[in-house]
Amino acid sequence: MSDLNKVFNPGSVAVIGASETSGKASERRSRSLIEGGYRGEIYLINPNRPQLFSRKAYPTITEVGKEVDLVMVVVSPKLVASAVADSVKMGAKGVVIITAGLGETGEEGKKVEAEILKEASRTGAYVIGPNCSGIFSASADLNLLGVPPLKKGGLSVLAQSGNVIDSLTHYGQIRGIGFSKIISAGNAIGVKLHEYIEFLGNDPDTHVIMTFLEGIQDGNNLVKVAREVTKEKPIISLKAGRTKAGARAAASHTGSLAGDDVIVEAAFKQAGIIRLSNVDEMFDVAETLLNCPLPRGNRVAILSEGGGDNSIAADHAERCELEVPVLAESSQEKIRPFLLAGMPASNPIDYGGTAEENPHMITECVNVCMQDDQVDGVLITGFFGGFKDIIAAHVEDLEIQTSNELVDLVKKHQKPLIVHTSFANEPIESLRILKRNGIPVVASSGRAVGCLSALMKFALKRRKMKEMKLSAIEVKEKNKAQQILQKVKDDKRTNLLETEARDLLAAYGVPLPPAHLATSRSEAAAIYEQLNCPVAAKIVSADIIHKSDVGGVRLNLGTRNEVEAAFDDIWRKASKVTQHIAGVLISPMAAKGQECIIGMVRERMFGPVIMFGLGGIFVEVLEDVSFRVVPPAVHDIDGMVKEIRGYQLLTGIRGEKPKDVDVIKDILAVVAQVAIDNPEIQQIDLNPVIVHKKGASVVDARILLAEYRSIGGEAPKPAS
Repeated sequence: MSDLNKVFNPGSVAVIGASETSGKASERRSRSLIEGGYRGEIYLINPNRPQLFSRKAYPTITEVGKEVDLVMVVVSPKLVASAVADSVKMGAKGVVIITAGLGETGEEGKKVEAEILKEASRTGAYVIGPNCSGIFSASADLNLLGVPPLKKGGLSVLAQSGNVIDSLTHYGQIRGIGFSKIISAGNAIGVKLHEYIEFLGNDPDTHVIMTFLEGIQDGNNLVKVAREVTKEKPIISLKAGRTKAGARAAASHTGSLAGDDVIVEAAFKQAGIIRLSNVDEMFDVAETLLNCPLPRGNRVAILSEGGGDNSIAADHAERCELEVPVLAESSQEKIRPFLLAGMPASNPIDYGGTAEENPHMITECVNVCMQDDQVDGVLITGFFGGFKDIIAAHVEDLEIQTSNELVDLVKKHQKPLIVHTSFANEPIESLRILKRNGIPVVASSGRAVGCLSALMKFALKRRKMKEMKLSAIEVKEKNKAQQILQKVKDDKRTNLLETEARDLLAAYGVPLPPAHLATSRSEAAAIYEQLNCPVAAKIVSADIIHKSDVGGVRLNLGTRNEVEAAFDDIWRKASKVTQHIAGVLISPMAAKGQECIIGMVRERMFGPVIMFGLGGIFVEVLEDVSFRVVPPAVHDIDGMVKEIRGYQLLTGIRGEKPKDVDVIKDILAVVAQVAIDNPEIQQIDLNPVIVHKKGASVVDARILLAEYRSIGGEAPKPAS
């Protein structure tokens, strides 16, 4: 999307529907364009006014007489398509459509949007919006947002909501944060979210990308692009819709557990996107990422003038997955002279008895911490900056001196320092010095730790992204899998028989225990005698997805008579449901191990996602599962196995032997590859997969090509 540069750095801009009637959307944007210092040609289009803002106005854009790079459209919905058509005729590289009341209102509006795209496609013009607030580009002094002049800086914003754009720009002004690009995506019928992010990733003036997302389309590409961008630049996001909208109706555990927000959380984690929960937090983190040096790890030293603030900060650090290591003894020896006698110097550090009257002690302690190789970042917590009010007025000069010293330490050691103080929002010179020099000063202990955590996690994710290797497997019998799927489609079925699912998985190298299909009680008995061990018997029918629900499963059959009786019983019960019975699958009882579930579902926002969890109560009640978007990286699969709450059951507890975690990862990689190679597959459930000390047994396999529908019909009779 490098050509988007022509949209954000245009040589000329036209406003169709320009106005100077105070309060109108077109007036505010025309004014911000003119007063924002834009250096190119400006053409104001209004058929009813010969002049606007003391400038010539044109009745139509076609009467401008020369090409126009960028056009903003602010007209009624019925006039938008023709305005876009005229803009394209005049060579517009991009069209920003402010007009609302289109696709978001219903079918008629969607028809207009389709016409807009048809007109734009004639020349490949980019469409931004409709139903958006506009754009801002510091590199062109281009302000089409209708907001007061903005400070230039390294933060770029992408938001789907126009009113959120207004809030974010105002908030940025209050916080003194400068912007590079601001994009209101609106309905995003033209340029997509991932294309904007790709553009911002390549923008040399953008150092941090902030997004507000309401809905996600083409999420797979969003993950793909963000993975590349976060190798260099952080992306922070506020995603609306965290509440669970309810599990979708599906014929598999994987489908029912794949809630929208669960998938968003997993996808953002994969892509290296930092997800936050409110605007305050977003700007705190943005400021930190813009100004602080990146740490090497997640180890933090905490310092304060009191044990209470230290304890609170340490608790926050643990919740945010930060380490608070005991300092090296050599570091503690250097710190002790600056503390009251007997005070511990291990970490956290309480310098209250000495620093309150002489804040220079803070500098000394921070300096030692930054020199320690076991410390990656420093947090000062408490009421720094307020010593003059709490202790004595003369301490103010010493606090100012200390702030300057702290600034020098950060520059010297290139380790991040964040200051939490209850005086953060007050006009105090010592705190102003810190802020002016890029040291975040935060009013909340929790948010201060959150900022340090986001910084440290981004540094870690950045390294992982740079080292990322996508999971891939070699498939020797891909044609066989395609033949199986073609037969299912030829039969006009939407799900594979278990025998077909087993054959497809075997073609991809998944280890499967032996199993044989019986169509008569005598065949079932013969298979049992051939296997010579306790067996399981399961119905195989295109119409029966949940076998246990119809009495279609019998376990631990240890004699010929038990196998024959089980066959008869299973067939009789299945015959009450359907006439389509392929037979009864006879297989050895799997050896004991840890039951797991592995699956795949094509999710509406992100496409195929794979799932892993432990079986039994862990999936049925606790929903202890993890997801990743396909294709996963090697570290994605490793992470999704380790992040479930029950992971320790796989590593061996209470005398149990560790299970073969590597085979789980292998099967997950295969399922991901199956999803990539076969887009017609909608859902996969391998449940249970019994994982042993060495290897695993896929006991049941379910593969669906579309939403399951029962066929029904007259019941067949088993073969004699």
